[in-house]
Amino acid sequence: MVMATHHQRPSSATLFPSFLAALATTCLYQPPTLLSSALVPPAQLPPKIYTSASSIPDPPAPTEPFVPSFFDDALLSVFRWTLQQQSDVVLSDIPGFDGMTAELHQLRRTKGTDELERVSLRTMTALAGPIPFIYRALFANWEASPALLAWFAKHLLPFLVGEMTLTSISSHDDDDNNGGARGGGLLVERCRVLEGSKCKGVCTKMCKVPTERFFAERWGVPLSMEPNFETGACQLRFGVVPPDVEDDPTVPPGCLGRCPGAIAAALEGDSPTDLC
Repeated sequence: MVMATHHQRPSSATLFPSFLAALATTCLYQPPTLLSSALVPPAQLPPKIYTSASSIPDPPAPTEPFVPSFFDDALLSVFRWTLQQQSDVVLSDIPGFDGMTAELHQLRRTKGTDELERVSLRTMTALAGPIPFIYRALFANWEASPALLAWFAKHLLPFLVGEMTLTSISSHDDDDNNGGARGGGLLVERCRVLEGSKCKGVCTKMCKVPTERFFAERWGVPLSMEPNFETGACQLRFGVVPPDVEDDPTVPPGCLGRCPGAIAAALEGDSPTDLC
């Protein structure tokens, strides 16, 4: 594992042009790992379908827990602060990722999962600034656009979801892919949001649904996210239109048995069916 170097974090004035320069360079030279499906593994198989979330077994304990770098901690601090500004959540004294998870649960309990979705979308919009507008105008229609977004997501988002691996997308996944496979897949090996929250509602309404909407509406590129509640993984497919969450067979009704809200409701004699 590469050790993080403790250097001064660049200002937003240098981050924005640096991002655009990296974006332009990547598009011009088209690294082979972006376009060639032969250089990346295939997407993971669809998860087992369950009729109720409560019947899904817990994932095995991680063998190598994610260790955030200094840069990951800095990004998490910015993300959490922005999330707080976009909601009226009661701030938690718990530091780091666990504190953010506690705030998400508090927001879910007091405002519901629909508010989670709205807050998450506002947070991503505020953090992205003008970048999605520029990307949509210049790059969204490029053939390599899904693979390009997957490459950037792999390097920018571990602070939130953990380690990721680039994968290909087969013609079975993508109706517009005329045979063969292409880049644009990204496998979250063990999602930090799902593992930390233990909640299907937080997973789908804070992460899956608003992120799919964010990329389709702001970036001009559809995104399908397929969580696997049994393993903790999540397969992302850029350039693939997702089903509505109500029709997604990978998101069964009800609460996970390990969900803190479901456990608390059961202890109080209430039904946890509508929590997620």
